[in-house]
Amino acid sequence: PPQPAASPTEEDKMPPYDEQTQAFIDAAQEARSKFEEAERSLRDMEESIRNLEQEISFDFGPNGEFAYLYSQCYELTTNEYVYRLCPFKLVSQKPKLGGSPTSLGTWGSWAGPDHDKFSAMKYEQGTGCWQGPNRSTTVRLLCGKETVVTSTTEPSRCEYLMELMTPAACAEPPPDPPADGDHDEL
Repeated sequence: PPQPAASPTEEDKMPPYDEQTQAFIDAAQEARSKFEEAERSLRDMEESIRNLEQEISFDFGPNGEFAYLYSQCYELTTNEYVYRLCPFKLVSQKPKLGGSPTSLGTWGSWAGPDHDKFSAMKYEQGTGCWQGPNRSTTVRLLCGKETVVTSTTEPSRCEYLMELMTPAACAEPPPDPPADGDHDEL
């Protein structure tokens, strides 16, 4: 019959290290821990630098008015899907009743007409359609007092159109001309 595993006896155990050797082992372990912590901190800092460099590389509009959208995401829920727009990053749709998200594109470029380039965003290279192209989304920017996705449609197969209302899309009013009665001379 098989013998039960023998428990380690006093003879099988490693003898303790002398004081000096144990001090070296403890110092080495402490140095290793500090080094690993410094490496982790360096990796985190490098990641932060990469993220900041990426963020400052974006064209956020003539006066940077679209910059506040960068770290935000907006959702629109329809009967079938939850659409998610993360400006300057990605667009996705997820079935309302569960399932994994489908990419409708990642940030490509500003796509408005020459005279109003910042009126539309283009997201490209989303998940491929079955026997079709990769999904893509055009986001039209509309002036509004709140930032909210107002609609999502699929005007042609695998090409989506989303509308995002935002104050950043509002034209700045021209400065008020001086009134005729305002004459300020000494």
